[in-house]
Amino acid sequence: MTAAISIRDAKLRFGHTQALDSVTLDVAPRDCFGLVGESGSGKTTLMRVILGLERLQSGSIRLFDAPLKSGSAGIAQRTRLVQAIFQDPAASLSPRRRIGQLLDEVGEVLGEARDSIRARQAALFQRLGLPPGTVDKYPYQISGGQARRVAVARALLMNPRILIADEPTAGLDVSVQGDLLNLLQELRADRDLTLVVVSHNLAVVRLIADAAAVMHRGRIVEQGPAAQVFDGPAADYTKRLLASWPRLRWHALGSNLE
Repeated sequence: MTAAISIRDAKLRFGHTQALDSVTLDVAPRDCFGLVGESGSGKTTLMRVILGLERLQSGSIRLFDAPLKSGSAGIAQRTRLVQAIFQDPAASLSPRRRIGQLLDEVGEVLGEARDSIRARQAALFQRLGLPPGTVDKYPYQISGGQARRVAVARALLMNPRILIADEPTAGLDVSVQGDLLNLLQELRADRDLTLVVVSHNLAVVRLIADAAAVMHRGRIVEQGPAAQVFDGPAADYTKRLLASWPRLRWHALGSNLE
């Protein structure tokens, strides 16, 4: 089976810090894949490399077995294959433009007629539980949960095959976290998406991921089926990481997932 994301021996250094140290990883198509680790582990850097926001010093990345082009052609290639929901979605939305204007920009990128993009946007808003009037608001006028849903809508308007969610539940209360995770899983099934969840929140990844990888100091120290990684870890670092996580949070979040 062709991997949705295939990374081989990826290396990237920032000054004296080895941000990515010989990272090799495969993400299966249509899987929900969890990438976990503490702050500074390299998981966000790896996400940015996949998105083309950082360039590897050595190694390779392929999306659906296609080598990634460089320059503007590579940006266009990635844009149509992979989209991201960033940790602070409100900050990724221009405060000077209304939500509807920001979503119209997707149509401009795709060369899609405004009536068509707005029809798709309206259908997505209904699916995501966003009031139609949200399009007339500025990002600072909506809640954190709504901002994340707007970010999901904007990403899905691009019709990507891969969706990367960076700390998708950060700053949300537990009930809203559960609703959002259920929604992402439903969208993954409906659209045959490959979903990558990047998080330090072990409970989130444990509950929704099919497979997972654990990063530490730029290296992947463990990877495999999520049940194996979380219930029978082999690496000492993974064991310490799991031991430090309050068990109560696992059950609190799990009760809000269908």
